[in-house]
Amino acid sequence: MTQRTESRLVLLQPTIHEHPKDPDTGLPTVPYLAVNVVEQQGPGLPPSTSQNELRVPLYPTDEERARYKLVHVTVFSEKVAGYDLGDEVAEWCSQFLGKPARLVMRADTEVRRMLVCAPPDDLVEEPSQTAFADDAPFLLASEASLHDVNEHLPGYSIDIRRFRPNILVSGCQAFEEETWKRVQFIPDADREAAPETRQADLWVTSRCTRCVMTNNNPDTGMPSSEQQPLKTIIAYRRVDPGAKFKGCFGMNCAPVKLDQMIRVGDAVIVQETGDHCRTSD
Repeated sequence: MTQRTESRLVLLQPTIHEHPKDPDTGLPTVPYLAVNVVEQQGPGLPPSTSQNELRVPLYPTDEERARYKLVHVTVFSEKVAGYDLGDEVAEWCSQFLGKPARLVMRADTEVRRMLVCAPPDDLVEEPSQTAFADDAPFLLASEASLHDVNEHLPGYSIDIRRFRPNILVSGCQAFEEETWKRVQFIPDADREAAPETRQADLWVTSRCTRCVMTNNNPDTGMPSSEQQPLKTIIAYRRVDPGAKFKGCFGMNCAPVKLDQMIRVGDAVIVQETGDHCRTSD
């Protein structure tokens, strides 16, 4: 189940609480993922379903994992292992969608290897992998590229939420990121001499081909009746020689090594550039 068929999923706002504190005692508590429903905005829209915040453990203990059922879900044609987070969580999800639904957390026992333009194994600490994401663990986009898309849209603009990158950069030319092959992130204050422990390196692996999910309005939960912005992206962003009939926006990325940290405000150092061509879908 994805936004491709359930556009209302765009109204779910996840927030990671890695270092929460008890509001009464101020003492550290268990890290968790919170999910809230964004209030729908727009004329003629029904009110959003009133639901309490959903919380699930960010790092389940062995005892919690033992209570969860290990299941396999299908991501495209691949089977991926995950933990079913139980009936109470399923009830919350079903109430939101108005149909039976269950929430699954990825299990560490099985992973999906990156299939689209994965970096060679000898260039990464561990073979590049993902779980429930389509192509890659990271998606990078730029503010300049978003501005360029808005310049092509017919009479209105959209924001970056339509494309859901986990890394958004500024200061480059529109679609300049499509020439990057390897980038490094360092705290801006350490730009001249950042210690290795404060660096994060990513391989920029391929363009991201876009689908109907970009048409889902994150304020209303409704798909665009005009098929925008996907219609415009397909019209002028068919730029990848390996995906000639698909519009592209954003770049898939894979970490050079694990346990790196990227921070808001980091400087971006382009270490390698080159051409991109998708080799598999």
